[in-house]
Amino acid sequence: MKLPCKIFVAATTLIISSVSAFAQSSYYGVSPFEGIYAGAYVGGVLDPSASATVGGVAGANFAITDGIMVGAEVQAGATFDATTSYDALMLGHLGYEVDDQVMVYGALGAGIISGTGSYAIGGGAEAIVMDQLGVRGEILGTGTWGGGPNAAKVTAGILWHVQ
Repeated sequence: MKLPCKIFVAATTLIISSVSAFAQSSYYGVSPFEGIYAGAYVGGVLDPSASATVGGVAGANFAITDGIMVGAEVQAGATFDATTSYDALMLGHLGYEVDDQVMVYGALGAGIISGTGSYAIGGGAEAIVMDQLGVRGEILGTGTWGGGPNAAKVTAGILWHVQ
């Protein structure tokens, strides 16, 4: 198993195992965005050439006040251009529910992109389209430690919220 896959599996296990204790919170179940989720994304990476990217996400969100969410997410994917490269990111989220079906959020985290230690900063928006099914758009600026962002990862995804 390659290193990005191991990181993704370990981080996903950590997130899912920590949710059971937090699930007893008085806020749990108030928001359709709250709790565990998993999904997939497609998009592109601009660095400055364009390439396609696909991958999966898993995470958990928790309400800290009415309308304010915090969360943690792992992403693992592949980028296709002349060669195939892999990435794995662990992101923290801070979100605001615009209404009971739409959330905007900021994201900040670290991981490995193409075998190099990297960071990501950005944000996105998610909308619940039916019951536990959400769609989202996200843009992350990525870069290696010690430098400024040198690529943009732009994705659209579908998420299943387990509640």
